[in-house]
Amino acid sequence: MPVSPASVSLIFLLCQLPGPAASGAQQELVGAVGGSVIFPLTHSLDRIDSIIWFFESTTLITIQPTTTNKPDTVIVTKNHNKERLDFLHRNYSLKLSKLSKNDSGAYSVQIHSPSLQEPFIQEYGLRVYEHLSKPKITLGLKSNKNGTCVTNLTCFLERGGEDVTYSWKTLGKTSNESHNGSVLPITWTLREKDMTFICMARNPISSNSSNTIFAQKLCEGIAGDLDSTMGLWISLLLIVLILVLIILTMWKQTRKESTEEKRMDTHPEIPNCYPPSGETAQYDTISNPNKTIPEENSVNPLYCTVQIPQKMEKPHSLPTSPDTPKLFIYEKVI
Repeated sequence: MPVSPASVSLIFLLCQLPGPAASGAQQELVGAVGGSVIFPLTHSLDRIDSIIWFFESTTLITIQPTTTNKPDTVIVTKNHNKERLDFLHRNYSLKLSKLSKNDSGAYSVQIHSPSLQEPFIQEYGLRVYEHLSKPKITLGLKSNKNGTCVTNLTCFLERGGEDVTYSWKTLGKTSNESHNGSVLPITWTLREKDMTFICMARNPISSNSSNTIFAQKLCEGIAGDLDSTMGLWISLLLIVLILVLIILTMWKQTRKESTEEKRMDTHPEIPNCYPPSGETAQYDTISNPNKTIPEENSVNPLYCTVQIPQKMEKPHSLPTSPDTPKLFIYEKVI
């Protein structure tokens, strides 16, 4: 279909008309729950009829500047926003306080000026985040083979888990290592020195770290098995040592008793000899048949008693009186 010269002229005129002025691409802002954020506004307009701020498609606040000393006219659409909304008088940038998760979304501002055929428009995107809680770590399936612990550690957050990045720091190896991601695979043996693992979580407004995890504590099942084995061997060794001590003690005691008995069997009896007193009991005497009885001026004989051990064979004794002890009299030889 051919286009007439009049239509071409109309299209050219429409293209020459000024459209809505814009400051550029959408600005991305972040805020923290309970905090505040400022939507910056930059323009070079001298005369402004009105400034209107929007959240999604809802009007938040309308400002009508005055050229006199009177205050500007400010209209807040919703009463619950009166304490949360404020603006900077110099350039009318908006400040939003007491942020909540529901404040995340698209914001925009329109500036109407007599020098513009269309309003000046600036767009914003706001994301409100929670401060991260302390990350926690869960232990995956653990394999213990030949003193080697193989498992996975998983880092997670109980709250504030939007746009969170995880990383790990491993301390204890020849060089400290880092790992990105919420899951950390580990392999550790008892021959290695203890290692520590720390999970770090970050979002656009905050960061937090987990408690330190020790490899030895994490793989205590391996250490427990080896410790129980060592404990068993130590217990057995102690039992053997106690038995050896008991046997040695019993052997020494038996040897001592045997030595004492042997000494009793081989020890000769020494007769108890004493000279006669003024009055002495009557004893049977044995005189030496080969010697004559000494006269009165001869040396008095010694009287001796002998106790015969039970294990020694009794010598042939002479008949004695049943009421008198068996005694022997030996002459003292000078």
